[in-house]
Amino acid sequence: MTARRICSLTGLQLISDPGIVGYHVGKNEYPPLSGAPRDGADTSRNAWGRYDVPGQTFYVAETRNAAYAEVLSGFKRANGAADSLAQDADFAGMTLADYVEEIAREWSERNFMGLGAIPADWRYDRGLIPVMLPDPGWLVDVEDPDSIASIERAMGPALASLGISHLTTGNLRGEDRAVTTRIAEYLQGLMLDTGATPLGVHFGSKHGASWCKAIWLDHPDAVHVRTLPAKSILVTDEDLKVAADRFRIRVF
Repeated sequence: MTARRICSLTGLQLISDPGIVGYHVGKNEYPPLSGAPRDGADTSRNAWGRYDVPGQTFYVAETRNAAYAEVLSGFKRANGAADSLAQDADFAGMTLADYVEEIAREWSERNFMGLGAIPADWRYDRGLIPVMLPDPGWLVDVEDPDSIASIERAMGPALASLGISHLTTGNLRGEDRAVTTRIAEYLQGLMLDTGATPLGVHFGSKHGASWCKAIWLDHPDAVHVRTLPAKSILVTDEDLKVAADRFRIRVF
């Protein structure tokens, strides 16, 4: 059952969802509960997740569809961009499906970013992981008005130095990782009125209609996050098809 309250020390809106099931799309080669390691000394954070902090951050989405949307968005073609893979397939005298699978043997996954197509190997290498959130641990609802006001009061000069004159959900859902990860680091180090630091951040998906959570795996309560066996990602998965159709992506 979801609980909400204002922290008496920080003024942040806190949220706890014990037992709530969310979803995470992860690579099969890594432990189910893991995230890309981040170094606090990195000068560029463009490749970091929205609320990554030094160490590892694990992301959970509210629904299967939302989990797929979070990981598929990078494959979406830009508005107005031509379907270059279809043109190349025609030139090679191959179907688009055969062409994508053929070049997938030579291209890295990153080569497909922004091209509107995902080879079958992308699915084979991943699983959809159900996640149960722990009883202990509070997350910061970072988009709540009280949280925004609290962050502005505490981080005003730092935000101004990053070009943020007024913090809004537009900034929190924007692509400037120097802003969002700086906020995450500030929140990670705060002592709440529980006598503990936040477990992570609760935030809205920029793709709409769903929440997401960033869990900081260095937190003591992160050991209570439970992952269930990963499910194979099938091309017939209706949630995958809906997310792909919305992004105009072909999944093979």
